[in-house]
Amino acid sequence: MDLLPTPEQVEIIDSSATFLADQISIARTRELFESGELPAVGAAAWSAAAELGWFALGLPEDRNGIGCGLADEVLLFREIGRRLAPGPFLSTVLAARVASFGGHQGLSDEIAGGRRVGLVIPGSLDAIGPDGSIVGEVQLVDADPDGLVLTVTPTIAALVAVSSLSDVTEVPCVDPTTRLHRAVGTGVGPVSSVASEVDPVELRGHVLAAALLTGIVEWSRDTGSEHAINRVQFDKPIGVNQAIKHPCADMAVQAQLAYSQSLFGALSVDEGRADAEFQALTAHATAAAAAEFATGATLQIMGGMGFTHEHDVHLYVKRMELLSHTFGMPGLWLDRLLELPEPV
Repeated sequence: MDLLPTPEQVEIIDSSATFLADQISIARTRELFESGELPAVGAAAWSAAAELGWFALGLPEDRNGIGCGLADEVLLFREIGRRLAPGPFLSTVLAARVASFGGHQGLSDEIAGGRRVGLVIPGSLDAIGPDGSIVGEVQLVDADPDGLVLTVTPTIAALVAVSSLSDVTEVPCVDPTTRLHRAVGTGVGPVSSVASEVDPVELRGHVLAAALLTGIVEWSRDTGSEHAINRVQFDKPIGVNQAIKHPCADMAVQAQLAYSQSLFGALSVDEGRADAEFQALTAHATAAAAAEFATGATLQIMGGMGFTHEHDVHLYVKRMELLSHTFGMPGLWLDRLLELPEPV
């Protein structure tokens, strides 16, 4: 059994990393959000990502997609997380599936071609109706006033028009690269929807969120370890001290755990395994815990430098918090995970 990436998967990793470094670098992201320009990913870069097929990567070929597996999308999203690329990549990729499997192929083609779709984070368990409509107070992540947002529950995923919501109010987000709005839904029907038994959109979302968090863990591991090697105090690298080298080693272990579980979750969902829900939720939980530890450890290893606005580490901490709350409060899906039967 060969567990190493195939040549095609290596190409996904290398090409996406190169594109992100050239088109959506952290330096460029800082320029945009610090000047008050949001979304912090330019239209040209977003369109270029669409032309590369990012938003149709996991769609079947008979649905005008590229036909790759969820594990291939994990590799892409890991690079997006590592580079801290802003924008609704996660919700847009999932939205293309909702439109396609919901019987709206033309809309799916639009989304795959670069139409942005925001994400709904419900304020309570009953804020999303059985048909995917919004029936309470929610938060909208990277939503456009005249666009669509994605609602996701364990049983259904749907696309809702922002124009059908009321009291849409912009509010500050913990992640300064992300737009956040509060809104209230009145139960207007969704534009398109798909049940989880037709396509498990929510499980795919948990796996891809785990991949984004895995990228954050790996960036933290590399950044903290590099500083531990290069920072010299009393004529020795600070990494010789146990209080530094042990967290670095722990970050390496946490990164491998998050990456492995993300891939296993992806394969479980793609293969329709009986324990797919368990593995997908475990991937999100594992990666979220690893990212919380790794960003905190790197912040400490960097010392005074790590606490400054000028260093990027605080942006990764804030993105970690946002991704850990994707698809609702972590406690809700952790409770759900614990209630699932143990995989055989």
